[in-house]
This record gives sequence, C-alpha cells and structure tokens, in this order.
Amino acid sequence: MSKTTIISLDLAKKVIQVCKVNPYGELLFNKAMSPQKTKDLLANSPPCVVAMEGCASFHYWARVAQSFGHEVKGMAPKKVKPYISNQKTDANDAIGIAIASTQLGMTFCQVKDLSQQNIQTIQINRKWFDRTITSLGNHIRALCFEYGAIITLGKKSLRQAIIHFISPESTDLPEQIKPLFMILWQQYQTTEEHYKAVTLQLKQWVTQSEPCKRLMKLEGVSHIGAAGLLR
Repeated sequence: MSKTTIISLDLAKKVIQVCKVNPYGELLFNKAMSPQKTKDLLANSPPCVVAMEGCASFHYWARVAQSFGHEVKGMAPKKVKPYISNQKTDANDAIGIAIASTQLGMTFCQVKDLSQQNIQTIQINRKWFDRTITSLGNHIRALCFEYGAIITLGKKSLRQAIIHFISPESTDLPEQIKPLFMILWQQYQTTEEHYKAVTLQLKQWVTQSEPCKRLMKLEGVSHIGAAGLLR
C-alpha cells in the first residue's frame, strides 16, 4: 500500500464520494460530501495523494487539490475499472480509485493548468461550431431537395442558392415555407460568425501561450495545429 494517506474522489456535480485511506491501508471513512465540504477537507488535510478518475471536472478538482499542496493522481476510468469490486456504487468506485492509484505501472493523467484548459475549451467549441455549420448546411440542402430545388456542394453555392430561393420573385420554394428557410439561413450565418469569432479567440490564446509558441516554431505548425498538439 502507499506510504502516504490517500484521499480518493468519485467526482459528480452535486455530491462527491470521498474515501480516505491511511498509509497502512486502513479505511478511515468513505462518505458522500458536498463540493464545498470536499474543498474544506482538502484545505484542512496535510499533504497527501488525491486520486481521481480523469473524467468531467477532473482538471478543476486537480488544481484545487494542488493548491493545498496535495499530489494529484488522475487515471483513465478504464484503468480504474478492474479494481472496483462488488456492484458499481459511488462508495465502491471511490475505494477502487484509491486502490488503483497505488498499483505499480499505473499511468496517470497530466493535470492541465488554467491556460491549457482554456485553449482546449475554445478548440473543442470551435470544432463544434464547424460541425454545426456543416450539419445545418446539409439540413438546408436536404429540405430544398424535397421541393426539387437542388443546391450543389460548397458554401458559395449554398449562399447563392438560398438567397435566390427565399427571394420574393423566386418560385422554387412555396411562399408558406420561405419564412422557415429564412430562419435557417439566419442561424447558419450566425453560426458562421460565431465560428470566426472563436477561431480568432483561439489564435489570440495560442499567441499568448509559451508552449504553443514553441510548437509553432516547428515546420508546418500553425496556430490551430499548435492548439491541437498542446496536451
């Protein structure tokens, strides 16, 4: 067993299962706590190992634990699963996390600092906007095709066609349905604007990141590529 106290956290939104094991492998307690009480426990505990699964909110709680001098050990859920005995409950999960953190050869997640997490969050949402633009464009094309109005591939073709279809003089679409296509087209344009704004924001963050600056010195690595390579 570990030569230090282990506090394992089974993370959740409203209630966190907290398991504390002493250096001799004895279970001191295993109970559900509110996020605030969990913070208080970490703040008032001597430096120890804080073990968690690398799931939602891991990086936040890892930084909280590190701010109080604790060593954080984050693990992929699939790495923890073999050490969870009996049926799956929050209490059993917390014990399994504590056990897994002591195993030889266990691999641990790198804790992202706030700057790294900000870049990752912007990058994820940039991709989401990009997928949404494609999905919405395909949706508009499919609806037009149902009325025999064909739009070829490409954003330029979509823009030219839909502006024509929703115009008062066009008879390609029924007048009753044109207001709907106007809404869809406005949503498409708004999403494009958001995508461009987020892309600009990502470039600004990358420019301020020292690790990203070093990555951009590599041949062929741009702002977007550096953000993707940053871990």
